[in-house]
Amino acid sequence: MNGAASAGRVILVVEDDVDLAREVADTLSDYGMRPIVATTWDAALAELAAGKPDLVLLDQRLGAVDTVPLLPRLRALTAAPVLFLTGNRAEADRIVALEIGADDFLLKPTSGRELVARIRAHLRRAGGGPEAATPAEWRLNVGERRLTRPDGSEVPLTAAEFDLVAVLAEHAGRALDRDELTQRVLGRPWRPDDRALDNLVLHVRQKLGPGCERTIATVRNRGYVFTAFPKG
Repeated sequence: MNGAASAGRVILVVEDDVDLAREVADTLSDYGMRPIVATTWDAALAELAAGKPDLVLLDQRLGAVDTVPLLPRLRALTAAPVLFLTGNRAEADRIVALEIGADDFLLKPTSGRELVARIRAHLRRAGGGPEAATPAEWRLNVGERRLTRPDGSEVPLTAAEFDLVAVLAEHAGRALDRDELTQRVLGRPWRPDDRALDNLVLHVRQKLGPGCERTIATVRNRGYVFTAFPKG
């Protein structure tokens, strides 16, 4: 795998195990990245306020602090990909984190090679895999998991948001019900009081921006349908 895209990129490593943090930092350095280590939540926020890392590697547990509920605070400071590193195998926590803005989860222990591969995959913004062109030069690259506007700017989608767009676009013109979408995007059944999918659609619409209000249309009493990106 070509590491050029990751060379020199700044990675904020938020980990309270000093030995593990040092090991991760050394591994990233070996692959040409520039790690910055923070061992507490407050230190992580200070680092984010002081600079703009290209990616955040975040331990789910910093002492007694569970960082998943705090993710919106971090997201307010950075649009960089956030990869959780955790020993917690509870699926519910991973789903919640993905729904509120996490980009990936890595279960401890993980090898240095897998860690670097995951980081590179999120940093990489060019090449790899055929792109599916949509009308008006919007481009949905499923292989690289990125969506770009006609002006070349990238829409900063989380993993769950991208999956939603990809699934809907795959079935463009066909209404998909909430249960199917929830199963495919969030990996669990839909319930009548479940607003997670609706909130996800709302966030995607906001990120797509003006002129895209009908790109993902609501089908009353059923679900959603992908129509098309706007022309021009």
